[in-house]
Amino acid sequence: MADNKPAEPLDAIRKAMSDLEARFDQMSKAIFNTDLFARSSGVGTELGAKVQKGVSDQMSKNLEFFNMPSRADITAIGERLMTMDERLVRIEEALSRIAPADSKAASGPPRTRKAPAKKAAKKKSD
Repeated sequence: MADNKPAEPLDAIRKAMSDLEARFDQMSKAIFNTDLFARSSGVGTELGAKVQKGVSDQMSKNLEFFNMPSRADITAIGERLMTMDERLVRIEEALSRIAPADSKAASGPPRTRKAPAKKAAKKKSD
């Protein structure tokens, strides 16, 4: 007796998906492996970079018009602050080597004398 049982439905779906993937792979190789696609991709990338630079330049001009700092200005300020912070750390280290913090700042006798009190001004009588 011949087995007339239909194939599993999932097997049919798997085969259809496999065939679809194979066709898509062939089409993508035919399209993406061409010089035309490579040139088009390069032109698209170059155009995107030019648009981004143009938008950035225009934004900088607008911010300058409204007397506001641009991203480059804020970055430059941040870099200068970091440099200043590094300098302050070096200055603090140098000062701590010269005069350690635990030593007394003033050497000599304590100052006990007080400044004289101000005298009240006399009023002139007519």
